[in-house]
Formats: sequence, structure tokens, C-alpha cells
Amino acid sequence: MGGKKRKQEKQDAEPQEREEGPGRQRAEGQEAGGQPKTGPGRGTTSKPSAVQMLKPKSGRLTTVSVALPASIVENAQGGELKAVLVGQIARALTIYGVDEVVIFEDRTDAVESEEDGVSNSMAFFARNLQYLETPQYLRKQLVPHHKDLKWVGLLAPLDAPHHLRKYENLPYREGVVLKKQMNRPQTNGDEGEQKGCWVNCGLEDPVWVAGSEIATDVRVTVRLDEELSSRGRGRGRGRGGGRGGAARQGRAVDPQEPREQLGLYWGFQTRLAGSLKAVFDESPWEGGYDLSIGTSERGESLGLGRLPKFRHLLLAFGGLGGFEEVLADAKSGYKADTDPVSLFSRYVNVCPRQKSRTIRTEEALLITLAILDPLIAEK
Repeated sequence: MGGKKRKQEKQDAEPQEREEGPGRQRAEGQEAGGQPKTGPGRGTTSKPSAVQMLKPKSGRLTTVSVALPASIVENAQGGELKAVLVGQIARALTIYGVDEVVIFEDRTDAVESEEDGVSNSMAFFARNLQYLETPQYLRKQLVPHHKDLKWVGLLAPLDAPHHLRKYENLPYREGVVLKKQMNRPQTNGDEGEQKGCWVNCGLEDPVWVAGSEIATDVRVTVRLDEELSSRGRGRGRGRGGGRGGAARQGRAVDPQEPREQLGLYWGFQTRLAGSLKAVFDESPWEGGYDLSIGTSERGESLGLGRLPKFRHLLLAFGGLGGFEEVLADAKSGYKADTDPVSLFSRYVNVCPRQKSRTIRTEEALLITLAILDPLIAEK
């Protein structure tokens, strides 16, 4: 747990992949047996939304982060409904292209997990988020069985751009270093080029990632080499080029590169914060968040014609009692009399004309992202 693990770390999200049963819907664009349909549309999906999200654009340097209190999971009754709640949040984050989700501890009376060193709520929340964000073809190796993931089979898939089908083409793919290494392919590079490892990137054969030897079971973002994209796909090709075929090759890159270079949405990172104060103090971005928006029914009515320029935007949501209740708890890291308005660039009410006594956090998240999405798109 603790975030989206990459080159130097293992993914601590978790469990089993389900076998495809007779009634399970096949991926769009595939015939029975898992093969893509033949014809003019092969290699792409017919949905316009998918074509658009997989189309490289200009690089994007801005990021959007969302901070959520761990305790909202306890508002759901039973493990099944808790999982559904997390699934709804994960879908909203993906639909609106959120780059980072921060889960923060907000209650001193929260029951602590015996195995994770955080509250049970945070452990459940993070583990399910990380499972959903992990591409399906990586889960068997990266995600061990765990009781918190008992209900993941009920959740809708995220279908994010980095959850590529086998026949879809992008310059980047997510992969995991294989346990069983094969022979190294023949290369013409220098001695440093001889180093590398085999990585499962969800293709027919593993990809040779040259340049460094990465530990087994580590998740990596791979930039695929173009020159071997269409070679060695015949029947006689051997895995790893060991039987006369050329292996697909690539490089391990920073997980931010797909966004920064091609403007692709590449999933969300999950960060755990021990308090509300740690949400700000432990920001992974240099200089922190230069624009922060807190949401509350006690905030000003949201009337933004446009957003100010920003590099890293944070949207923060309180618990059942709002940020006032969060700050009143010693777990916040702030003095109990701190005015929440002072913590954010803007403190807003996203639905001032609500007709329900309460707006649940997952509902406020979807409302806020829907309102801000066209404003963020201008940046």
C-alpha cells in the first residue's frame, strides 16, 4: 500500500484475477478466444471516447490531486458496500483524469490495522484503489490475495488509457518484471546495453527492457522501441528472441513521462497521509500545491468563471462533519480552532441549492469534478 509503486518499489495493492466464465463479457473489439476482430477496425476500439483518450496530444505539465478522509469508508455498512463506495470514487477519479489521490487520517479513535500500521479504513480504502488502478494483466503477479479485496469482483473496471488491450498500440505500457528470466536478446549496443530484464507488458511476448537490471515483481512504465514494433510476429518467433525471432524492446521511464511528453492520462497515484496537515506538507510536487480548493456546505457559493493559472491543483473534501470536524480532532495536525478557510486558496460550496440534508463525499467529489472539468481543460 502507500502509493503507486514503480521502478524502485513493489506494488502493495493486491489480489486474484478472475477467470473468464461463459457469461463474462469479452473486451470490446474481440472475438471468442480473445482474438481481436479482423478488418479495418482492428487495433483500435470503436468507441469515440476511447479513440480520443488514446490519441497522443501535446505534453501536460499540470496535475490534479484529490484529498479524501479515510473515515468515509466507515459510513458504508459492511465490506461489500465499502468496496462499492471505493469503486465509485475510483471511477470518478479516472473519468475526470485525476493524477493523485491522497487519503488522510482524520480520526484519533479509528481502529488501527494490525498488519499495515494505519487505520483499517485507510488500509481498505488504499488497497482497493490500488487494485483497481493496476492494469488487469499485472494483477496476478502484483496483487496477492487479501481479505480487503474480497468484493473487487463486483466493481466496474476503470478502463483507463494505461489499461491497454493486447492489440492496442501506444508508445508506453505498464509492465512488471518477470520472475522467470529468459535468455537475453542479441543487441548491438555497448556493455551497458547488455544489462536488462524481461517485463510482462500485456503483449503476446515479454518485452526486453534494456539498460538496468530491475528486481523481480517491480512495476515499471515502459517506453517501447518503434523499430521492433512490427518485426518478429510470425509463427516461428521464439520468446526473448531465443529461437530466431527479434524481441520487442523498450526502456523503463519515469511514470510521469506519458503525461509530460504526450499528454496521456496514465492513472492515479495513491498517497497516504497521516493527517490533514501531511496532505500539504508531504506533497510529491516541488513547491507543493499552488492552487488548493476546499469544499464545504459552509463555504462560499462556487462561482468560478475561470481558474487562476496553476501547476498543481488540490481538491480537498472533509468527512461527515466537514472540515470543521476534521480540524477539531487532534489527528488533523492543526490547532482545534483553525479556520478551514485559511488552509485553502478557495473554500467553496459546490452545490449551494442542495435539496438533501447531506451530500455524501463521493457525491461531492463527482459534482466538483464535473463543475471544474471544463475550467481545468482550459489550462
